[in-house]
Amino acid sequence: MTSPSAVAPAGGSTELAATGAGSATPWAIGGAAVALGAGAGLVLAARRRTATGR
Repeated sequence: MTSPSAVAPAGGSTELAATGAGSATPWAIGGAAVALGAGAGLVLAARRRTATGR
């Protein structure tokens, strides 16, 4: 039985495969973070509004 480090790569290259993540990925993650923060802010504002309205 051979250890995994002794096995040569099938393609003969040691480069990593491309992940498919494009240049817009950071913008999409940033947009999702902004939307999440805005939603959390709206929930907190609504809770405060109903708590003081009682």
